Amino acid sequence: MERIRNLSYGPDPRFHRLDIYRSRHIKRPNPVLIHLHEGGFVQGGKSREAVTLLNLLAAHGWLCISANYRLRRAAEFPNPLVDAKRAIAWARDHANNFDADGSQVYLVGCSAGGHLAASAALTPNQPRFQPGFEDAKTDIAGVISIYGYLGARTDDPASSPVALAHHEAPPMLVIQGANDSMLPPGARGGWADSLRSASRSPVVYAELPNTQHAFDYLASVRARATADAAEAFLAWVRSREQPAKTMEHRIDPRLP
Repeated sequence: MERIRNLSYGPDPRFHRLDIYRSRHIKRPNPVLIHLHEGGFVQGGKSREAVTLLNLLAAHGWLCISANYRLRRAAEFPNPLVDAKRAIAWARDHANNFDADGSQVYLVGCSAGGHLAASAALTPNQPRFQPGFEDAKTDIAGVISIYGYLGARTDDPASSPVALAHHEAPPMLVIQGANDSMLPPGARGGWADSLRSASRSPVVYAELPNTQHAFDYLASVRARATADAAEAFLAWVRSREQPAKTMEHRIDPRLP
């Protein structure tokens, strides 16, 4: 495995940095996965959660990218979403440099990063969220939200992934913890239902029993189960020939 740290993907030297995870041995065009971290838009970074997932997919041939984005005062809406779009554009432009296929880009995000991943997936190529790079191609092939907050950030409807949902949305996997006290009660499955009702692509909902927020901060049993489920979902999205409206995935209830 190889990790290339702190590559610049935008003009802000404080926040526009990303890390590359890739295999040293696989040299063929492979898909790209971009990860967006948690932190409530005030803290966090590209080197924390989801490392288990990034290492797993990179070992299996994916080009994995984990990106920082603007936080705190710089994170007023829609700045972090603009950053997510900029990371997608960077990945498309630079994929060939890393033996990857820039036409196959997928997103995964944790908590606030799940909000960004879903929002970016639901607003492909929209100039409002691509200032200065309006012509860049930012559509993606699939998205995974892990313990993501999918409600509104502001009074602007565009700050809510659920409000952005539409019938042309890409396939989605929504993974939540059954005991997540950081998210509004009852919203977890409801968000997935709202996305599913608007989209003609599959929206898969997976719920981990007895699980709190940020469960993939360490390489735990839950983090590994989630990484396996994410890889299976991405393989299914890539290989499916006919869309299915729904698919339910339940992670093994015997997990502690």
